[in-house]
Formats: sequence, structure tokens, C-alpha cells
Amino acid sequence: MAGSWTRRPHVLTLVAALVLLLVGIGLLIAPWDGVVGAIAWVLIIGAGVLGALALFFARTPRS
Repeated sequence: MAGSWTRRPHVLTLVAALVLLLVGIGLLIAPWDGVVGAIAWVLIIGAGVLGALALFFARTPRS
């Protein structure tokens, strides 16, 4: 089982990006104000960047 995760790290990265996105959205709709909103946006943007990088490196040919 562990070998399949190391051969396809982009899948694990996409799962991590999804978790970051969901946590960011959860913090964004939380009733807390102030720094929590900024942290939520940082997590959402980070999830987008992480997902884009994972998809880019999944499509890059190995040499």
C-alpha cells in the first residue's frame, strides 16, 4: 500500500489540497472575525496553488 503512494505523490498532494480547501472554507464561514478570516483566505489560495502544482507535475513527462 505504501508503495502506491510513493509512486503517485500527486494524488496525495491533491488530497492535501482538498483538505486545505475545506478547512479554509470552514474557517471562512465560521463566526470568528479578525485573523481567522485572513488565515482562511491563505489556506484557500494555498490549496489552489498546491493543486495546480500537483496537476502540473502529474502531467510533466519523466526524463
